[in-house]
Amino acid sequence: MRRRRGLATFLVAACAVAVGAGIAVLIITRNGHGTTAPTTGQWAPMTVTKPSVPVIGGGIPVDVDPLIERKDFSTTLAFLPGAHRFRLTISNISSLGAINSFQWYPPTGVRVVKLVGSSEGNCTLRGLTGFGGNQFPTVVLHPSVFCDKLDMKPPSCTCLGDGGAVTISFVTDKDISGGDVDVRVRAATLVFKPIRAY
Repeated sequence: MRRRRGLATFLVAACAVAVGAGIAVLIITRNGHGTTAPTTGQWAPMTVTKPSVPVIGGGIPVDVDPLIERKDFSTTLAFLPGAHRFRLTISNISSLGAINSFQWYPPTGVRVVKLVGSSEGNCTLRGLTGFGGNQFPTVVLHPSVFCDKLDMKPPSCTCLGDGGAVTISFVTDKDISGGDVDVRVRAATLVFKPIRAY
């Protein structure tokens, strides 16, 4: 009886040592860059698909909203005297509240070369900088118009379009004949009382 109990204890100990040695070998081979683990099922390598990033005005917008299309602004474009001169009026029709800053992207292929002025706030050209390193420090590729320090009051109803408005005058390298124009909210003061939509 004593011999069987001793044999059983020996077999259990031998199995424990064998399992421990197997785990140690697996850890050593994985850390030593050896691949003995399977590559199928739950061990299959992960694949990450490349996201679809929109290009607006020749550049990539700061925030990418592939599934959400917001209607926060109403825009009106008018021609000014002279070549490629325009006046853009942007009105707040958002349900967010007062708009403090926004960014306007011109149509693809159209470049804004100069900002003439704005009716309120501080509007500047923003885009990709650093082209050519230190040789061309002032060159801005794919410029967009960024306006901040605004207080575009919220509309009484999103259906009326009676929110605050900003008018921007600018010069482009060619006429704007339509295309993908986009305006994005960059900062807003939210209202607690919901704005009517009808």
